Amino acid sequence: MGWSWRSAVWYLVAACGGVVLLPFALPIAVTVYAIVWLYTWTHDPRARTSILQVLPLHPRRVFRCVRALWSGMLDGLGGPTIAIIVTYLAAKLTRSARAQDTAVRDIKYGPQARHRLDLFVPLGRESGGHMPVVVILPGYRWSKTKRARMYRPMAQTLCGDGMFVVLPRVGGAGAGLEDILGDFHQAVQWVFENADNFGGDARRVHLLGYGAGAHLCTMYSLVVPLKTWYAQADRIAPGAQLLSTARADQALRSWLKRIRRVQRPVAGLILVSGVFDIAGQRKYEAERCIEHLSATCRTFGALDDAEAWSPSAIVRSLRRRSAFIPAELFASSVLLIHGRRDSTFVLQQSQRLFRELCEIDVPDVNMKIYANLRRVDPSIALLAPASALAQSLLEDIRSSVSPSGSGAQGAQGHGGNDASAPPQDQGQAQASIEHTQEQAPDEHSQAPVENSQSQEAQTTDSGPRRRTRPDRDYFPHANLIASKS
Repeated sequence: MGWSWRSAVWYLVAACGGVVLLPFALPIAVTVYAIVWLYTWTHDPRARTSILQVLPLHPRRVFRCVRALWSGMLDGLGGPTIAIIVTYLAAKLTRSARAQDTAVRDIKYGPQARHRLDLFVPLGRESGGHMPVVVILPGYRWSKTKRARMYRPMAQTLCGDGMFVVLPRVGGAGAGLEDILGDFHQAVQWVFENADNFGGDARRVHLLGYGAGAHLCTMYSLVVPLKTWYAQADRIAPGAQLLSTARADQALRSWLKRIRRVQRPVAGLILVSGVFDIAGQRKYEAERCIEHLSATCRTFGALDDAEAWSPSAIVRSLRRRSAFIPAELFASSVLLIHGRRDSTFVLQQSQRLFRELCEIDVPDVNMKIYANLRRVDPSIALLAPASALAQSLLEDIRSSVSPSGSGAQGAQGHGGNDASAPPQDQGQAQASIEHTQEQAPDEHSQAPVENSQSQEAQTTDSGPRRRTRPDRDYFPHANLIASKS
């Protein structure tokens, strides 16, 4: 088949461009290799023993690695992040519209010197009334959980929305996962024991986590069902195994033994841009040639016991290996928020957990996907409470914490389903999907997630709804709301 004149022109332009860029090829290649090697030297644990053996040499591996690093930088700085930070710094320098600091700082919640928390008290609350409590687990990475100071503006914004906010300092230098979760457990137990004293409602304690914090919040919420399963299984067959490998099961048992006293399950979870399948995350990082450079590798190391720290795998094992685990043992309300274009912790992480929670009949499971955003960072978004992204997040959090209050009404005003409405059966759900796909998407119409990429500056929202049974046809994009952010 002969070439068309358009193909010939295109190849001619490409050849001319290659000739023009040829003098810059060597400096670009040297710069790319230098960036990758420097990052490998500072982040690869194996570089401490033999730096020359771990430096990547193959051009394809170097290209994939630098592309992953560039995508990670865009995840952190993309979207409205820079504009929000500039707005926050300008307001702080000019002292305009500065929120009143209502925090009671450095409250001791445990025996160690590092066991301190800040309690943010909402203003204008009625005397004798009890308000919901949100406990924030700080840290996008597992090694950054001690940096609670960065989350104070976010906590103050949530507090101004009518809820108590608890910001504990957990972990420390060289702290492992079990140490971080142990500190967080003590902080949550302090909230349960003292909620009535400071005006909070111990029956409405919600955990909020972002990134690695979302992972740790989910792991903590599984303590009650896991202890229940092992107690029942050991009565029938001592040493019963829940997970697929004995090493992972032993690691899970070892962690559960350190948590001796759990008063009750938490009321809800708010999980933003989280990772819930460690083995899947490690496989994804290996495809991007950063399997030895990521925070997941530095935290979990080998894959032998990755299942023990994967909430999605644990929930799936509980569903498959247990005759009866009451849904009341899990958090009754779960809200998952994720950016569709997130390249660090991909959207499939939240979708997988969403599916598993629906399968075990958790009463209220909701998921919101921001179709045109990369990483959704609440600690950045809530720096500017007046921004569209902050208002959207506050409405979602308000609806999750107080589903029968104004937040739920606000979600209904945008076309969401009423949480108190009777659940649809399978035929109604399938009919709803077909009806949704036939309608042309506009600002207020319902549209499936697949079509949302072509809509500029839109979010895809599942709205508050109550799930009573798993339905594979219903997952994951029936009755989704496309609205401008």
